[in-house]
Amino acid sequence: MIPRSNTTSYLMLVIAALIFASNHVIGRHLNDVLPPFGTAFWRFAIGAMVTLPFAWPAFVKSWDHIRSNFWFFLFLSLLFVPLGNGLIYLSYQWTTATNGGVVTTVQPAATVLLSALIFGELINKKQGAGLIIATIGVFVILTRGNIESLLQLKFNNGDLTLILAMFAAALYNVLLRKVPQEITIPVLLFTVQVLGTLVSFPIYIAETYFFRPMPINGEIIFTLLWIGIAVTSLAVGLNNAVVRNLGANKASISNYLRALFTALLAILLIGEVFEAYHGIAFILVISGIWLLSMGKSISEN
Repeated sequence: MIPRSNTTSYLMLVIAALIFASNHVIGRHLNDVLPPFGTAFWRFAIGAMVTLPFAWPAFVKSWDHIRSNFWFFLFLSLLFVPLGNGLIYLSYQWTTATNGGVVTTVQPAATVLLSALIFGELINKKQGAGLIIATIGVFVILTRGNIESLLQLKFNNGDLTLILAMFAAALYNVLLRKVPQEITIPVLLFTVQVLGTLVSFPIYIAETYFFRPMPINGEIIFTLLWIGIAVTSLAVGLNNAVVRNLGANKASISNYLRALFTALLAILLIGEVFEAYHGIAFILVISGIWLLSMGKSISEN
């Protein structure tokens, strides 16, 4: 049974996963239009402008903590913005949506592995079983209930790029535990957004010159505003709060929810038909999430 004190965290996790799912749908829809690192740059630049009025007073008060941990925050920003997000957009230049969905399930396992290596944090048998069951549920969706289609997948440079992005995002989540408690969630979010924008800027300029500039039209502006405000400010902020409370291992279940929500949004927005395998996958993922919730959270420890 999920402790009452963690109910809010799991609700935040669900909301964040739904918003993140919209980001994947957008990324797949506009992968041949949006420059990967330009998208990451403007996404986090817009996010920083949105977060600024909420974070600035506390940011000023926390400046000494930020300055004394500057290189740590810079490393977090490098992991999360150009590596954890820019590489995701880049990967879809080569790989298919199906392959991408399979590869993103690497992140929960990577989170468990990195948590064990860095902090000695292990999962219990129920959580391990939940991890496996939820992964099977995601694969049911990705293969449309036909396991033979999974065996026919061929992995390419895009898949390898996405694996690197998943490990970068997993390491970011694991290292959030090292952020000083004096740093509030809005301050952490704003700091990563600003530093992430700065470290992405040179890559964005090179990409504009050598690969593809950022197009400017109504659809692109609306897209950037959505991923900058909803995804980068709201969803990432909720994710940071959940990781701090539940720990990186439990919070990684959002990846499975994200895969489910991505499929559901595809049904609603693209017109795909709800099939029996969707229902089977939903039951498997929810069962896996319930098992993963077993055990103590960071706050309880």
